[in-house]
Amino acid sequence: MRGSPTALDMLLQRSPEDQERKGYRHTASEIASQPSVWLKTLGAVQAAAPELSTFMSGSRRLLLAGAGSSHYVGLSTLPLLASAYGCVEAIPSTEILMDPESALPREPFVLVSFARSGESPEGNAIVLQAERRRSGLVRQLAVTCNRSGGLAHIVGSLEERGFVLALPEESNDKALAMTSSFTSLCLAGASLAYLERQADYAAIVEDLARGCEGLLARAADLGSRLADEEFERAFFVASRPLLGGAFEARLKVQELTAGRIIASAEDCLGFRHGPMAAVDRGSLVVLYVSRDSTRRLYEFDLLRELRDKGLGKRIVAASPDVSGLEGLADEVLDLGGVSSVPDAFLPVLVAVTGQLIGLFASLRQDLAPDEPSPGGVISRVVKGVRIHAESVGK
Repeated sequence: MRGSPTALDMLLQRSPEDQERKGYRHTASEIASQPSVWLKTLGAVQAAAPELSTFMSGSRRLLLAGAGSSHYVGLSTLPLLASAYGCVEAIPSTEILMDPESALPREPFVLVSFARSGESPEGNAIVLQAERRRSGLVRQLAVTCNRSGGLAHIVGSLEERGFVLALPEESNDKALAMTSSFTSLCLAGASLAYLERQADYAAIVEDLARGCEGLLARAADLGSRLADEEFERAFFVASRPLLGGAFEARLKVQELTAGRIIASAEDCLGFRHGPMAAVDRGSLVVLYVSRDSTRRLYEFDLLRELRDKGLGKRIVAASPDVSGLEGLADEVLDLGGVSSVPDAFLPVLVAVTGQLIGLFASLRQDLAPDEPSPGGVISRVVKGVRIHAESVGK
């Protein structure tokens, strides 16, 4: 039986007018909707799978592209896709635009572009760059939450050299921060490793959706408590294959608090190589502990070091296996209910924790999570980027 309302429930139970006034209506509902949106994403992937499998047949090299959160989709899916393809790279579309000759492979490859709106100037420009600079070598796959966007239009016009995997409209977030769009894009990208194992893929997504239901409650209550601590810095630490999710969690906290909380992400062993020096007595540190027995040894060592050195105001250990974590962290967050899900799929749950920490921190700062940046410093679709004609060969 469901217990008392969670911190997220209480936000969503307020009237639509009150949610609008507080500026969180879209962000909160889009975070909460993820389990159902993931199942709709599964349906979209299953419907496209036969044609997508044919399109991807024989592919041995993938270049995963996107900007901001869409780049972190690539980082999150790379470890899984690397096990299924010969060579997989994740390079931000912003970097490809600035140095296409070093970024675009000189052998046959599939450019996989991840996008929420499909209106990113850089993302759309590199599709055209690749067509001009690597004609005859490149095929293009667009994974997007907006079937009517510019990216879908461009890639769809390439006929047999292009394929558009359009996700359900519900994944196309209305709020500034990517939440359900990010996790849905991750799951759709992961499907490329399961094109011939659709039953296995479906079982994993269904398990993730069930697990996320419980995580939303636990992480929301934790996020609400942490917001009251009023941190000025936050560190998200993880090992591959969870690291892409940690980068996204970091971005959500910094975006949703309009930079009032400076956040960073680092890999577990890399954290000692400089970043740990920035952890002060007012910092939040969230360490994501994997299930792999060897990685856990290193992750436990770092938790002990943080504890013994008295670093951080609050240390959170989050894991799908919380055994042995008691006493090593101030808070232990169970990512559980997903024992049958490979670690390579867990960045979506890692990202959910960052979304909720960011949401409650934003509200605690008296900001509007749907549009937290005063003066429009950042926007839902990036503005101010002028694509110079020579960049796309016009």
